[in-house]
Amino acid sequence: MRVSLTPHQPEKIRTPVRAASARGEPDFAAETSAAAMFGKLAVTAALAASLGACSFNSMTAGLESEPSIVTSSVTKPVKAEGIDSTDAEMIKDAVARAENAPTSSSNMLAWSNPDTGNRGTIMAIDKFVGGHGQKCKKFQTTVDSFMGISLYNGETCEMKKGFWVLSWLLRDRN
Repeated sequence: MRVSLTPHQPEKIRTPVRAASARGEPDFAAETSAAAMFGKLAVTAALAASLGACSFNSMTAGLESEPSIVTSSVTKPVKAEGIDSTDAEMIKDAVARAENAPTSSSNMLAWSNPDTGNRGTIMAIDKFVGGHGQKCKKFQTTVDSFMGISLYNGETCEMKKGFWVLSWLLRDRN
């Protein structure tokens, strides 16, 4: 690209002059303007950004879906539905300590939580062996709180000697 200076304003305004071929016609192959360079740069940047987005999308695609089969899962403590977690802990401990299932109203197990003021009665315990050979107990209890009296069903399993985990505890909707 050639630059010529206008005689009236030296070195202030520069006007690019188009290169000409030997026949006097404009030589577009030899000319590279700033606009053309900017256009090429913009196209290259857009292409790089779009390809980068594709690879990022393929890396994160698996994060949105959950595996359909979970194997070797460990039972984690669960949040009991509708009651305080310390009440659920008290219920679990009472069920875990029970050697014999309540058979009549005279030997039902009572539990209470001094922290919340809630209490209840464990009315049924059914012992069984869990899927991994551990001792488990299904149970039914009442929860007497300021909201009223509710009936709950739950399950707890012994993960190792003396360490019981509450598998689930749900309000009976009937």
